[in-house]
Amino acid sequence: MISQIRWQRPNGDLNPLSLIHLPRFFMQWWNGRQMNEFIGKELDRRYEELMNDSYDKKSKAVIDLVLQAYLENAEPRSNRLDPDFRRFAIIQIRLFVFAGHDSTSSTICYCLYLLSKNQKALSRICSEHDAVYGKDRSSISSRLTQEPQLANDLPYTTAVIKETLRLFPPASASRQGSPGVDVVDDIGRICPTNGAVVWISHAMMHRAPKYWISPDVFLPERWLVGPGHELYPTKGAWRPFENGPRNCIAQGLVMTELRVILSLIVREFDVQDSYSEIDGNSTVGIKTYKGERAFQIDSGAAHPADFFPCKVFTRE
Repeated sequence: MISQIRWQRPNGDLNPLSLIHLPRFFMQWWNGRQMNEFIGKELDRRYEELMNDSYDKKSKAVIDLVLQAYLENAEPRSNRLDPDFRRFAIIQIRLFVFAGHDSTSSTICYCLYLLSKNQKALSRICSEHDAVYGKDRSSISSRLTQEPQLANDLPYTTAVIKETLRLFPPASASRQGSPGVDVVDDIGRICPTNGAVVWISHAMMHRAPKYWISPDVFLPERWLVGPGHELYPTKGAWRPFENGPRNCIAQGLVMTELRVILSLIVREFDVQDSYSEIDGNSTVGIKTYKGERAFQIDSGAAHPADFFPCKVFTRE
């Protein structure tokens, strides 16, 4: 899958000639075949366990949820998966694996990057962790194992994560248009979607001055104020996980992961970007976007430019 991502051409829509690349056609075919074979075998194995009642019925793994839903509607039961369903399931599982493989790690990088640039926020998040977990940093892991609910008692940590996802959303979203489904723009013009794909650009929406006060400024406090405050987020304008029935199925898991990971490392390490060391005196290429050196690049999920060169120091 990682190889497949590296062989993609994100600028193909701008330069169609870049798509004419025979080695890439072969590698994408080969990678796809390998993934289909692996996932197909796992589907068959899990399905056999399901039929024999030898698997964990409480499992929330995507592959098990897919099979459980399939059996609810499959009549009569067969010893083999329906071939059409099997092909469809493989495609969907590939999508799940792609969507979740590195977007969380990219967000962790940006959380640490933004905290390193905002010492008041770093001090406040550390104080929150002191208050919730105690000052013995070595005990956090065992405390979370014994009292996992502590990870939900971190409002400022959650605010830092939300603000990071606002400034640096790891992905965008799209929807297939349909007859009779229209989008209305800000001045009331009706835009039919039939025959079109509607692209929701999270990066643009999250920094739109119409919806956000100081849109380019890192302000975790906007997630801690009440509805009457000027910083209070506009409903529907923050959507890194998308909104509605097609929102990210792993949203709760991701937020919990990020709170736990930040709890374990924020007080242990200081992170300092090293862009100045790799840039030197070179003026070739884009160095900043909206004044930001760690601007996002497309590599599966959105990543920091140059994959965030940095130094990590142990905190005293």
